[in-house]
Amino acid sequence: MGESQLPTMLKSSVCTMNNAPRDQIPLLSKSRFMAGLQCHKRLYLECYHRDLADEISASQQSIFDAGTEVGVLARKMYSGGILIGEDHLYHEESVKSTATMLCDRSIPAIYEAGFLFDDVRVRVDILARVEGDAFDLIEVKSNTELKDEHLYDIGIQAYVLQGCGIKVKRAYLCHIDTDYVYQGGDYDLRQLFELEDITRDTQRLQSEIPTLLAMMRSPLQKLEPPNIQIGRQCTKPYDCPFSGYCHQDEPEHHISQLPRASETLLSSLKEAGINDIRDIPVGFPGLNAMQQRVRDCVVDNRWYLDPHLSLELSQLEYPVHFLDFETFNPVLPLYPGTRPYQVIPFQWSDHILGKDGVLSHEAFLYDGFDDPRESFARSLLASLGESGSIVVYSGFEESRIRDLALALPHLSGDLMSILDGRIVDLLKLIRKYCYHPEFHGSFSIKAVLPALVSNLGYDDLDIGEGGTASAAYAEMIRPETTPERREWIRGALLAYCKRDTQAEVHLVKVLRNRLETSSSQ
Repeated sequence: MGESQLPTMLKSSVCTMNNAPRDQIPLLSKSRFMAGLQCHKRLYLECYHRDLADEISASQQSIFDAGTEVGVLARKMYSGGILIGEDHLYHEESVKSTATMLCDRSIPAIYEAGFLFDDVRVRVDILARVEGDAFDLIEVKSNTELKDEHLYDIGIQAYVLQGCGIKVKRAYLCHIDTDYVYQGGDYDLRQLFELEDITRDTQRLQSEIPTLLAMMRSPLQKLEPPNIQIGRQCTKPYDCPFSGYCHQDEPEHHISQLPRASETLLSSLKEAGINDIRDIPVGFPGLNAMQQRVRDCVVDNRWYLDPHLSLELSQLEYPVHFLDFETFNPVLPLYPGTRPYQVIPFQWSDHILGKDGVLSHEAFLYDGFDDPRESFARSLLASLGESGSIVVYSGFEESRIRDLALALPHLSGDLMSILDGRIVDLLKLIRKYCYHPEFHGSFSIKAVLPALVSNLGYDDLDIGEGGTASAAYAEMIRPETTPERREWIRGALLAYCKRDTQAEVHLVKVLRNRLETSSSQ
């Protein structure tokens, strides 16, 4: 099979390997196979240097936990099955237990069935008996749609099962259906989940898999990892867990920091031997206006600040509200009338700057176990009042207000009035009129704040980013969470959301001061 026939996500991983041999290489697994499709270096590190992986964040762990919960729930659609209880570390034992269950035709389904073929280990989410010794293979995902990578995920399972002599009649992806509206009580599983028959796609992949496995095993036979440069494969189709390790030696201003750089542009730069933005020559073809601005600021080590920003900031009307929301989007809906992954706001922070220069702060955090949206909306309306500009960072808050207006029709008029000329998106203004070399290509408030405002960041907080805040709130409202733990989370959430609006206040102040200084020179 030629390189042009490889999956797109594997092309960037083809490289020349060190010729030193190993006597033995590890067994592959479904997860390692998927890692190898993404990048051979990732696979190598997964097998030999797992200790170099980035620490799993609280938000990532919450995603993993949600996936596990979804998988357990999906088994109820195939009731009467038997769970193969052996841990994934004890694969040989799971294979033996599975073989015993397969022989018992009274068992309608096996959960977490273990198989080994061609030195590849797999565990199947659900193996449902359909007739005699024929089975349906069901892979459960907490995703909301079929993706290309899912075909290979299920394809490698089908390859191993068929190699073990298991007759796979149909192959399905079971994923979440976001059209499902929760009515309360038990979930309607046939509405919550959607089954997509991908049998034909899975079978088409079977001829590719032996070649793919051989290509993955080749670098595993070497004593050194393959020399693969960082690139798109670092985040596609998944964020690589070895990102920190692989990026540690890159230049401070790597070309990947050019905003919205196309693969064509990055390839052109690499072909010219350029990995550092500071090495991009004047007039290099392919840079758009924003990328040229970034290049100039980095090369000259200076700010870019357009004087037009002064006019934009002068139009802020007092009292100026600096607003931020925190939300979560549970994969399994918690409140009647909501859908899977529906964004639910539970907290806001509002710093209020008066015309006299006095700054005050108001905050809301819902800590009940029921739907927070009504209390959230009413308290928000009371804090914002009917006048004054509302400074936000991105269009996120505006979108959530529109969502609330739809969900709470009795408050719709008041909520929509907030959007009547009062919202000022600071992110748009900074992206249009400002750049600092320490942004490193990002306009996230987490990148912009430390670059422009000294001694103010998020490192001193127990919760320092939105994903962690969402995960913490989900933990706080679980009935089994202790009162002490709930109180700790509450304090951490209040501090984090407050810091976001403090950041907005300080950014506006710094930008105004800088503009005033520039105009007086």
